[in-house]
Amino acid sequence: MSIKREIIQPKNDMLNVSRNFKLPHSPGIKAGDFIFLSGMVSVDDKTGERNLGTVAQETHQILSNMKHMLESAGSSMERVVKINVLLYDMLEFENMNAVYRKFFPKDPPARTTCGVQLSFGMKVEIECIALAG
Repeated sequence: MSIKREIIQPKNDMLNVSRNFKLPHSPGIKAGDFIFLSGMVSVDDKTGERNLGTVAQETHQILSNMKHMLESAGSSMERVVKINVLLYDMLEFENMNAVYRKFFPKDPPARTTCGVQLSFGMKVEIECIALAG
């Protein structure tokens, strides 16, 4: 059995950070019945620039962009099975959760949250695995 591997490109080209920031990764990969999205930071969907803000603002922007990426691949937020959240400060855990709950109000996916040092002054990075559409 051979599993097909396909690069996911966002429909909004401003969100193609792999290309726009010249990063050596794909924005997402569809492999068989799964979608793997690379870690996403807050990027303005109109300018394609990093969008620094509070943890709540960055979390909202990332999850909005993640929704777009999943929909670009024919999936949805309801099909997310695993999330990894990286926070610059674990004291911001509840601020991130307040926004996160709005995107996953019922039966949220499995999740891991870790405190780390992020590049470019970003406060949040989120990656996910979802079921393909």
